[in-house]
Amino acid sequence: MNRIEEPRPEGLRARKRRATENAIETSAVTLAIESGVENVTVEAICEMADISRSTFFNYFSSRDHAIVGRAISLPEGGEAFSVLDSCPDDLPLGVFRLYFAAIGHSHVNSDVARLRARLVAEQPEAAHMTLVSLLESSQHLAATATAWLTRHPERAKLESPVREATLAVTLVNGVIATQMGEWMTAGSGDVTADEEDLLRVMREYRELLG
Repeated sequence: MNRIEEPRPEGLRARKRRATENAIETSAVTLAIESGVENVTVEAICEMADISRSTFFNYFSSRDHAIVGRAISLPEGGEAFSVLDSCPDDLPLGVFRLYFAAIGHSHVNSDVARLRARLVAEQPEAAHMTLVSLLESSQHLAATATAWLTRHPERAKLESPVREATLAVTLVNGVIATQMGEWMTAGSGDVTADEEDLLRVMREYRELLG
């Protein structure tokens, strides 16, 4: 049985980075709600967040990613495989760990999540941008999981590594979508997306399937 990992406490530097990231995202989404997605500029985000343009691009590669969330960039080389190696008999758990390893932390800001939900509900363009980011992230995760299964066929549960990887990523996306409702109503500020969330939703999947 795979051991559930407890979230590691953050140091001061990580907390400062997270505060800056929250400020950028909050500013970006607020401006999008107030003025429309198409009218938001990097300059306006920087002014509201009180940061420089160079600081913005240290955190986000584009304006769209600041508004709806960045597509994840997976660790390079064997680092991504080492995450999946940490729970070789549970690919969905491995993908969940890989997802948050790629983000660099396991926090969800409830205020930003609520603002984004409102934005997506009000502006179709934001919904499209969100879908593009989700699909891009899913493709990266599925490709890495497929490569890992191909390297470790003894760990595969299905004949097709592509199919197994895609199913695992789809399950994790479902977990995150399901839990987002709770994360959005968890008060204000950051909440931790921990592995117990994954296990809980996976149990509910099994109950639903009978």
